[in-house]
Amino acid sequence: FPSHDNRKVIPTPWPELNSLTQGGYGKGDLMIFFGGPGAGKSWATISMALQAAKMGCNIVYYSLELGEGYVGKRFDANLTGIPVDQLQFHRTQIETEVKGLAGKLIIKEYPPKRASLDTIETHLDQLRVQHDFVPDAIFIDYLDLLRNRRARNERKDDIDDIYTDAKGLAKELGLPIISPSQVNRSGSQDKVVEGDKAAGSYDKIMIADIIISTSAYRDWETDRKSVV
Repeated sequence: FPSHDNRKVIPTPWPELNSLTQGGYGKGDLMIFFGGPGAGKSWATISMALQAAKMGCNIVYYSLELGEGYVGKRFDANLTGIPVDQLQFHRTQIETEVKGLAGKLIIKEYPPKRASLDTIETHLDQLRVQHDFVPDAIFIDYLDLLRNRRARNERKDDIDDIYTDAKGLAKELGLPIISPSQVNRSGSQDKVVEGDKAAGSYDKIMIADIIISTSAYRDWETDRKSVV
């Protein structure tokens, strides 16, 4: 993998972003994709995970929103360029391209607010002990949907704990953790989403190492939806 100032990094699929991040994301990084509904943040994280697998990285992708089967279809669609609703007609092509991945990809589903970072750590230990599988990067879709390890009265405190613990886990494991995250209602139609539009807690901005915003907004003059 590319190394910048002794920092081993995994490049993203986007050269411009790699330039801004000194080659990509790496050891101990917490990376967040902010965006509203339909802004493409989950697709962006899937693209990153798949790019890493193509390069020979082992990836674990945790889904707390969508089922494993549908997430797998999104990966297949990204890999092959075949629309999700057409995948069933191209099974042979999909199997061939999946087998051609240099790295391994594991997709694991948990119900929202039923799993915590402790659950994820236990699963990672099981992969290591039972399958000799050690990931190079961890994707969690979404961190906000994890259960806090500690009982809190305020939602903001819950979110702050989860993101702080995720950063701590990334540092402890020496691995990057990447997650999409929602913006609040007022930011969902902004052409450029600023940090103060983070849903739940602004402190996410101070905890994360790399923060990317994506936007899905409607140009009312042309009545067209755009993603930037």
